Amino acid sequence: MGLATYVISRGLSMLAVFIVSVALFFVLLRVVPIVLFGGNPFEPNQLQDPVLAALRRSQEDPRFGGWIEQTAKTFGLHLPVLPHQFLIYLKNVFTFDFGISMYSMRPVAQEILIRLPYTLALYVFAVIVPIFVGYYLGILSAKYRGKFMDTFLTIASIISFILPPWLIAILVYYFLAYMPKAAWGVTIFPLPVRTPSLLEPSWESFKYWLWYLSPLYLSFVLALFGSWSYFFRQLIVSELDRDYVYTARAKGIPENLVLRKEITPNLKPPIITRLAYTIPGIFGGSIILEILASWPGVAYYSYQAFLNFDYTVITAFLVIGSMLLVISLFIADLLIAILDPRVRIGERR
Repeated sequence: MGLATYVISRGLSMLAVFIVSVALFFVLLRVVPIVLFGGNPFEPNQLQDPVLAALRRSQEDPRFGGWIEQTAKTFGLHLPVLPHQFLIYLKNVFTFDFGISMYSMRPVAQEILIRLPYTLALYVFAVIVPIFVGYYLGILSAKYRGKFMDTFLTIASIISFILPPWLIAILVYYFLAYMPKAAWGVTIFPLPVRTPSLLEPSWESFKYWLWYLSPLYLSFVLALFGSWSYFFRQLIVSELDRDYVYTARAKGIPENLVLRKEITPNLKPPIITRLAYTIPGIFGGSIILEILASWPGVAYYSYQAFLNFDYTVITAFLVIGSMLLVISLFIADLLIAILDPRVRIGERR
């Protein structure tokens, strides 16, 4: 199978996965509640519709009149849920028209864009840095396989993998922020009191950003390096007994270069695949950590939307998350097909 044919095939497959995913979101959020409470999704104006219920709670405030009419028009709420509202929903998904938030009365896209810089400032570091830390520690562990260093790093990696980031963040805040301040009057890390603002960009505000985020950065590294370190270690160890490794050693190539130049390039496909699942998490974030740190990111915003059943925001969050994951997996498939043509041959078979 040629590369172009493979790309088209995988692209159509990923598009089908995306359509099925967003269709399931609609069924779970709209159709299932109506059916469970005895309604009929094929008839208009169902009292059991959670979106109509959310709108009815807002009708008591006269300020919401025009907003309610616009929301009803955007989502076709006067029409049956199936198939009419479902088709409107698909059209809105593919045109990125998520409407207006039922809670703030502002466009959902605008609300997300306001919070996106906060999310990126935290999670770009949280996703990328643990990968590099885990990579070098994984190489170090494999280099000293069976020795004390390997045992120590393996145990540390497992502990890191078991402990969630929010628990480590609590420990960091207590022992490196609260205790030094309360016991000795020393400030090491800040407590999550005053969230940095984007309204006044300056060098001082940038330094405060870094200082404020430093406990969270440390928590993410401590919590996430372990899974990557153990992952890289296991991949490398699985290659150590291959013939090409023995050949490289027979040529007198130093062990460090064998690990970095001979083994690591052969690990690209599984690494790319795992990255494809990891990177979209930058958008999703961590609800517990953002609540703990009073951080106004996208994850905390989505949590508030679920509490208020802000349907437009929930839809946008789920759709964008699915889209990013599908795109990431498609790019991973493309890169793997370029690096390893055997993948395309297996696809043809």
